[in-house]
Amino acid sequence: MEQYNKVIAPNPKFELIHVSYDKDEAAAVAWARKENFPWPTVPSSKVEASGLGAYAGDFVPDYVLLDKDGQVLVKGKKEAFQKLAALNN
Repeated sequence: MEQYNKVIAPNPKFELIHVSYDKDEAAAVAWARKENFPWPTVPSSKVEASGLGAYAGDFVPDYVLLDKDGQVLVKGKKEAFQKLAALNN
């Protein structure tokens, strides 16, 4: 949450989307609400319809940074936040 608040939240050009692969979708959404995620949560049943299925990783959690056209800029948490910080300057 600290990195989100520092790097993503202050910049209206960035958006974080939480994709949950939890089989119990209601529990996943409830957990995201309990954790006070300020970003949208996409349940597993809606991943393909949302267009995010093409970016699915092999592990959880996974980070993929996309540009406005849906092109992958970087993968991985460290790489994503480094790129976001660079774009924020």
